[in-house]
Amino acid sequence: MNRGYIRLWRKSLDAGWIRNHKLWAFWTYCLLKASYKEYDAIVGLQRVHLLPGQFIFGRRKAAEETGLSEREIRTIVELLKKSGNLTIKTTNKFSIITIINWPTYQADVEGNDQLNDQQPTSKRPHTRIKELKNKETPGEILSEIPDRLKRYQDQGAINQAFLAIQSTRTTNRIADTVKLSILKTWERYPVAQVMAGIKTYIEKGYAGQGKGEKYLLGIIRNQNGNGAAEGPQGPTMKATGSLLDKFYSEQGVTVL
Repeated sequence: MNRGYIRLWRKSLDAGWIRNHKLWAFWTYCLLKASYKEYDAIVGLQRVHLLPGQFIFGRRKAAEETGLSEREIRTIVELLKKSGNLTIKTTNKFSIITIINWPTYQADVEGNDQLNDQQPTSKRPHTRIKELKNKETPGEILSEIPDRLKRYQDQGAINQAFLAIQSTRTTNRIADTVKLSILKTWERYPVAQVMAGIKTYIEKGYAGQGKGEKYLLGIIRNQNGNGAAEGPQGPTMKATGSLLDKFYSEQGVTVL
């Protein structure tokens, strides 16, 4: 298992989780078990691809490692699912638990991480530079991100979007200052438009092509309702002069 450390957010005190010792024990167990980077795990004779914030889960093994009963673990998992703290995907052989908002609470916060958070080309968006001018402290940033995330009901999709963006980085990390800047930029558009753009970005696998948040923003910006309109013969939009023109043309949008 990878060694190192995790962060415990002080908001857990306000939520009263520490008073529920069994819940707290299992939640911190999940944080400790979750992977901090993308890798392939071997389960039996099967290779399982895990993203940051995910881990292979089994109730029997968890009971052995936490001292809780399998019934207690089942109850706590259901509680954490309903509260939006984790998701669980079950197969006939194993389960994968995903910590919701893992990048938000566990990503590095650094005053200047240009080396850690730098894309390999000179076309990297300058959102981070703008945010640094605000001189927000790491604590203020950490508290502001969850408040802005409340705008979206589908937290799983938002988390997936950040994981995808994160995968485009050479270090597989996003600084919280950059994440906050992305969320602020998304707020210029209706929630439905943001979610539609994220869906397209994920389904088309653009992150796997190294296309990060700037490309995603272009998709969001050009969703129907803001940049693409329904014409007599279907949706139309003005040419952007970028690769998005080809993308929307392939989707049946008339590029003018």
